[in-house]
Amino acid sequence: KPQLLQGVYAMGFNRPSKIQENALPMMLAEPPQNLIAQSQSGTGKTAAFVLAMLSRVEPGNKYPQCLCLSPTYELALQTGKVIEQMGNFYPDLKLAYAVRGNKLERGQKISEQIVIGTPGTVLDWCSKLKFIDPKKIKVFVLDEADVMIATQGHQDQSIRIQRMLPRDCQMLLFSATFEDSVWKFAQKVVPDPNIIKLKREEETLDTIKQYYVLCNNRDEKFRALCNIYGAITIAQAMIFCH
Repeated sequence: KPQLLQGVYAMGFNRPSKIQENALPMMLAEPPQNLIAQSQSGTGKTAAFVLAMLSRVEPGNKYPQCLCLSPTYELALQTGKVIEQMGNFYPDLKLAYAVRGNKLERGQKISEQIVIGTPGTVLDWCSKLKFIDPKKIKVFVLDEADVMIATQGHQDQSIRIQRMLPRDCQMLLFSATFEDSVWKFAQKVVPDPNIIKLKREEETLDTIKQYYVLCNNRDEKFRALCNIYGAITIAQAMIFCH
C-alpha cells in the first residue's frame, strides 16, 4: 500500500535484505501463508514481519487484529518503535503494549489494532481480563522463539494463546537458532508452514569476527587472555565465567 511504502522509504530502506526478499512474498501472499523462519538480529526480520502485520490491518476497525509476542519487555518496545515508524503515514493506526505494569481498567476493550507484548500479559489480556477478542486476530507473530522457550513458562503461555486464535489466522515465527526443542515448539505453534532455514555457514553474522583458542587448563586460559590483551587494543570486553 502506498502509505506503507512511504513509511518503508522514510526509514531509509531502498532494497530488501535477504530474509526480506525471501519472506515478504510469502507473508504478503493471498490467501495468507504461515511461516517459520530462521534469522538473527540485524538481518531486517523485524521490518519484514511488521510490514506483513501492517498490510493486513484495517485501520478503520477499532479492535486488535495483529498480535506480536516478544520474549522480553525491552524487545516489545523495540519492535513497537519499528511499527510506529513504518506505520507513520497511517494516522488511524494505534498500538498497545501488553507488558507488565501496563494496567488497564477491568472490563474495557482495547481499540488499538496492533498489540505487542510478552506471553504472560498477552495471555491475561486474551483470557482472564478479556481486553482482546482472540477470534478477531488476523496475524500472530512470535519473535525470538529460541529466547522465548528458554524462559520458564513462556512456551506454554504462547501455545495457549495460539490455541485461542481462529484457524485462518496467519502465524509467523522467527528464531535465530533451530535446535530440536525450538523446532518442536515451532511446529506446535505454526500449522502447515513455509520454512526458511539458513545454511550452516550463514548462521554467523559477517559483521562479527569469531575465533577461539584451545586451552587445556585454567593457567593456559589465563595466559591466552594475557596474550590477547597484550597483542590488541581492547576498549571494552566481556568475559564469561562458569
